[in-house]
Amino acid sequence: MTDDTPFNVLQLLTEQQREDLYAAGTWVSFPPERTIFWQGQPSHSALLTRSGSVKITQTAPDGEEVMLIARGADELIGDEGALLGEVRSETVTTMTEVTGYDIKAEDLVRFVEENSLWPVMYRAVVRRRRESDQRAVTARLDVRYLLARWLLDLGTEVGMPTEHGLEIGSLTQRDLAGRIGASRDAVAKELGRLREENVVTTGRRKIILRDVAALRKIATVQSSIPSLNV
Repeated sequence: MTDDTPFNVLQLLTEQQREDLYAAGTWVSFPPERTIFWQGQPSHSALLTRSGSVKITQTAPDGEEVMLIARGADELIGDEGALLGEVRSETVTTMTEVTGYDIKAEDLVRFVEENSLWPVMYRAVVRRRRESDQRAVTARLDVRYLLARWLLDLGTEVGMPTEHGLEIGSLTQRDLAGRIGASRDAVAKELGRLREENVVTTGRRKIILRDVAALRKIATVQSSIPSLNV
């Protein structure tokens, strides 16, 4: 049977439950490129974002930092470690200015218990872990396809509309290379091609998707390959 539990458990909450969860936290704000959680540190709290976007990275055994995913507004981040009393398995860094609620681990546990949410929280965690495994499936694809699909997903999840296109803030070529399993040189080459084709514009730690339709055309591959949903 297919598990339809959303990655984002906030989608399952009632309006009153959401208000109760907001009330359990402390309002916080962070500037762009600020690390909020560090891999390996104790999980004393979780972050419920209300605006902005973050990138989630993990240090591989060889010491290379790999970007796993990006998250936007109205996401509960860091909840796995906070609920299970484990150290953080990932690093969370802001891509743009981020606002939200910092919720202490004990308050989050109390909220989950009072609302009988343990089953859905667990299933959401499992689905998020499986999401990372898609990288092994997509590794056989061409770097151009992979980059186009990842940029499209980022644009959908955290892109900010501007007069020039969808802007994705605070991303490096290293982030992109790590996420799609390619070398930085290969990513730089493909970004250069996309710039020449006027599909994207790049600046210091930002990318603007100028021609989403062209990206979709590049990213059209066999339907048997799963989406890189973020």
